[in-house]
Amino acid sequence: MKESATKKSSSWDAVKHAHTLDGDASRLKDYYGQWAERYDEDVKNEQYAGPNYIAELVERISHDPETPVDPRSPMFKILDAGCGTGLVGKELSERGFQYIDGFDISNEMAEIAGETGAYRSVRGEVDLTQPIEAYPDDQYDVTVSCGVFTLGHVPPESLLELVRVTKPNGLVVVSTRNSYCERSGFASFCENLERENKVKLFAHVPNGPYIEEEGAQYWVFSVRDDSNAHRHP
Repeated sequence: MKESATKKSSSWDAVKHAHTLDGDASRLKDYYGQWAERYDEDVKNEQYAGPNYIAELVERISHDPETPVDPRSPMFKILDAGCGTGLVGKELSERGFQYIDGFDISNEMAEIAGETGAYRSVRGEVDLTQPIEAYPDDQYDVTVSCGVFTLGHVPPESLLELVRVTKPNGLVVVSTRNSYCERSGFASFCENLERENKVKLFAHVPNGPYIEEEGAQYWVFSVRDDSNAHRHP
């Protein structure tokens, strides 16, 4: 019992420290590189439910008759932005999705994700706080990002890059820890995107399962069907 409690305390310390990195790309890359081998065990100890929940959400939404995407397409493509060690990719693969690409800021995390066999391709050293030049406009039917829009990681503005790489009428599905939402102004930023006709809020889960300590909000945006509306000016 004592050993189990010690492991849980250590895992929580690792998760908590990641929230203090102030969005500094160099610090994030170094920290996740060092954490990569222990990451899956640590988040499991913290009852991390985000990957399972967001994959279930993608499956449910993509089969909704009101959704603008068609998962029956033989080339239905998904991008896992900030894929980490591949937890979301594995969940999506288990649900039958075949064409999944991923990227992460950490090479070490991306290498582990690549070893899962869930991805068609995985890139490391991709910083979502900058334009991601390796990914052209309008490439993916669905772009997901789980555990990335959280304290110490990326600002709400990073959502613009996910919108850019997603096809018109495609979906962007992200999780935001409740604490991040409260402090970052994420909801207000998304309301502005809607007013600018870049996205439409397709679905929203205000308090879904995420981690033992705290829940998360889950957002599903449809990209507006205008070839220029969702791109950077």
